[in-house]
Amino acid sequence: MPPGRHCPRLAERHGGGEPREDRRIFARAMVEQPPSTSSRTVLVVDDDPGIRESIREVLSTEGYQVLEAGDGREALLRMEGVDGRCVVLLDLAMPRMNGLEVLTELSRRTRTERFPVVVMSANAHPHELEFPQVVALLRKPFELDELLRWVEVCSRSPD
Repeated sequence: MPPGRHCPRLAERHGGGEPREDRRIFARAMVEQPPSTSSRTVLVVDDDPGIRESIREVLSTEGYQVLEAGDGREALLRMEGVDGRCVVLLDLAMPRMNGLEVLTELSRRTRTERFPVVVMSANAHPHELEFPQVVALLRKPFELDELLRWVEVCSRSPD
């Protein structure tokens, strides 16, 4: 994928053509690790069907099994049906159950390490995201290369 490529649907919805440079990333998961078992399942949680579709297309092309949820309640139900590790791409602003409520609920459950979370948001503050399963914050609009890099890092099983 060419450098600098970004999701037009995200750019359209979140004000601009080029991705912003003020992305804040939690580096603890980005440290290079030796190759390990990789899970290829990703759950995309966003109330915008166009964003879900764009991300699904990119990830499917890269060989990932992609599940989708339009809100937090649906996301938690989808997670119950997943065996093994599943990377969660989570929007924060959603109806019925928002992303922060999903993170709070996940924190109450056991084995949250199976669900590493990459938060996708235009307005999140890093201090809001101090949950053990959150490994990155991608500011919308973001570059697809960055999304793919985080999905690959998070899909590695900790051995």
